Amino acid sequence: MLEIKIENVMCDHPIKVRDNIMLGSVAHLLLRHQINGVLVVKNTDENKLVGIITTTDLLRLINAALSKNTQRLKALKKIGLMLAGDVASKKIISLQKDDTLMKAVVLMHRKNIHTIPIYDKNKLVGVIGKHDVLNMALV
Repeated sequence: MLEIKIENVMCDHPIKVRDNIMLGSVAHLLLRHQINGVLVVKNTDENKLVGIITTTDLLRLINAALSKNTQRLKALKKIGLMLAGDVASKKIISLQKDDTLMKAVVLMHRKNIHTIPIYDKNKLVGVIGKHDVLNMALV
């Protein structure tokens, strides 16, 4: 497992959303595809990655809304209407397709991330998530 290349484990058809899609739709995609994160791309260029939205990001927003006391329902409804590009984590940690799976595991663990975009030089070619790692290592 130490020397397996990411390109042999990654998903080569990552689910991407445009930066102008509402978070309610993003949440639906995460649930429907049983994934932990989606890549957010520019509305005008689906190959230009601008961020990532994960289930952790959505839970953070829900937690903040629930702390609003009397305005909880209103705050929760606002979350679904927010735009993906406004919420996406902009600090993107990526890897190259010829990096090793071990490098992905170390990054996921040390940085507490579970969705990593994969590039072939400057071209986005896939994504690796914690489920991909678990499937390769333990199944």
